[in-house]
Amino acid sequence: MTPEEVVQKQLDAYSACDIDAFAATYTDDVKVVDGSGKVLCDGIAQLREVYGPLFRNNPNQMAIITKRITAADWVIDDEEVIGRADNKRRNAVAIYRVRDGLISHVTLVAK
Repeated sequence: MTPEEVVQKQLDAYSACDIDAFAATYTDDVKVVDGSGKVLCDGIAQLREVYGPLFRNNPNQMAIITKRITAADWVIDDEEVIGRADNKRRNAVAIYRVRDGLISHVTLVAK
């Protein structure tokens, strides 16, 4: 799979709130950080701990990509998340690094 295909598979699992399919797109040592570099998830177990409850509590959420840029192992998505329980729309830029067919690093920058 290309990096873009891996990220799209992850996005589809996110919008389906399928934690197993979502986690399957990440490396065991994945790091997710915010725009300031603060670690949000360190490893696949913590990713499951963070996103599992998010999916359970927001079964109607979905991410809509408004723009995507790809370059080598990098995929950058400008996205809007809708359908959360609080009815608030969220906008962010997600910067993915794909290594050996899996996402190894994500930087999430809230807009």
